[in-house]
Amino acid sequence: MHDAPLTITIAGCGALGSLLAARLLEAGHRVQAFQRPGLQLQALRKNGITLEHDRDGATRHFRLCAVSDAPEQLAPSRLIIVLVKAYSTANLGPLGDILTTDGTVLTLQNGLGNAEVLAGLFGPQRVAAGIATYGAYSCAPGVVGWGGDGQITIGPWNGGTAVDWITQLLQEAGLQATGVDDPRPAIWTKLAINAMLNTVTALTGMRNGEVGNSPPALELMQQLGRETTVAAARAGVPLDDQVIWELMCENLERTAVNRTSMLQDVTAGRRTEIDFITGGVLRHAINDSEFPYTRAVHALIRALDLQAERSGQPAE
Repeated sequence: MHDAPLTITIAGCGALGSLLAARLLEAGHRVQAFQRPGLQLQALRKNGITLEHDRDGATRHFRLCAVSDAPEQLAPSRLIIVLVKAYSTANLGPLGDILTTDGTVLTLQNGLGNAEVLAGLFGPQRVAAGIATYGAYSCAPGVVGWGGDGQITIGPWNGGTAVDWITQLLQEAGLQATGVDDPRPAIWTKLAINAMLNTVTALTGMRNGEVGNSPPALELMQQLGRETTVAAARAGVPLDDQVIWELMCENLERTAVNRTSMLQDVTAGRRTEIDFITGGVLRHAINDSEFPYTRAVHALIRALDLQAERSGQPAE
């Protein structure tokens, strides 16, 4: 047990960040948010987090200890949980000013490459990486809905320090958390799920449960999953197609009411993380004709990204 509350910073307090912040606040920790300027920052600063339709159907309200886009306005933190969009990871260097000497930066972001960027900013020995499969969706600025329970899997990145204390912290907050020696298999597994589900929901507008009842969508997802496992093997992370598909089906059932983060981005006219998800798969192709299903969905969602960029809609 942790004898005293810790100060924890959520970098990127969107839907999932708000859900994790709420659980950590319930456990008695001091939680603050590093959030880019915009409606989300304004809402968090004024009203805190509203968690709607929690697992028991209740609505709960949480007040963050601080909310700012300026690190100098935040307290020193032993743990920084990174949940910004993958394309914003490189901008987090200033958070080094609030990371304590014994502190850890933990990325639970989507896609590939985030841990490498953070290791360059903070040093590999201070970085942990992993995945979170909890479902959460934005209802309005500062308001998040619970979309289903999941699992958090974390491990040290590239020879970093042990993460046992972080795993224990998350478990004490009522979160299902597991520590591993090497987080790369979990990251690639989550990438496969995102490459299958996020892309299809973004293109169809379906909630997760609706996808599970659509044979054409399921067929496309299986093809995307097969291509991703080929890419993972080339990256030195062998995955089993059948195991990945079983996890996908369990995820669809567990998070049936959820709208994926990519669907939320497309609906709001924001840039997606497609270049770090299917883009990561395509970087392991040996020629331009390989991975045809991944290429098709990547091109379609990139077209939506370009439309979003032209509209100038900021990413929250």
